[in-house]
Amino acid sequence: MHLLLLGASGRTGQHVVSELLSQGHTAVALVRTSGSLAPRPGLTIVIGSPLSKSDIRSTLLAAPSLSPSAAIITLNTVRKSDSPFAAQLSPPRFMADSCANVCEVLEHAGVFRVVVMSTAGVGDSWGNLPWLSKAFLGWTNVKYALEDHGLVDKEIRLTKMDWTLVRAVRLQFDDQKPTDTKTYVRTLGSKGDGMSLTDSVSVTSVARFLVKVAVEGLFVQSAVVVAN
Repeated sequence: MHLLLLGASGRTGQHVVSELLSQGHTAVALVRTSGSLAPRPGLTIVIGSPLSKSDIRSTLLAAPSLSPSAAIITLNTVRKSDSPFAAQLSPPRFMADSCANVCEVLEHAGVFRVVVMSTAGVGDSWGNLPWLSKAFLGWTNVKYALEDHGLVDKEIRLTKMDWTLVRAVRLQFDDQKPTDTKTYVRTLGSKGDGMSLTDSVSVTSVARFLVKVAVEGLFVQSAVVVAN
């Protein structure tokens, strides 16, 4: 299977790339910075912006003999540092406008499957988010990412796409840890029923789930995911 990737140079996106290629799939990735994603067999890299529809169209055509069957989007907003209080660098609606652009281009190309990395607290999952998590989001600049994820949630419902939003709970970045191939996710439905303050999920587990949903055609519209 051949897939279009946006956000492939990010920490979640790079795990998605590795998971796809390890399963024998191919991918074409649109990245904003040259050198941000290491080339490897089965991966075509295009430099451009997800805010540009022409760049997205060019990416779809970058591997002439291959046509994407689906897209996986793992974009996120960028802050000046990893500190939750760091200043926001991404423009307003970066994720929402990027998602809308991708969906429009894909629809015109006859591709209707898209899987989007989201976060717990978006949409109808806000009500089940623990109060301490709500306080943290409201107090820090992470709230800007949550707001943009919320706009993605609204934008994607206006499209004709067969979409899935994967809402990760307290994503744990484990870049420096060995990958635990036995770690799977548990889904809590769209609203995150039973979500608790101690819940979390590793980036490798989420990447594996994103690929599974895209490749196997699991058409749940939105799901809160935690470590099993």
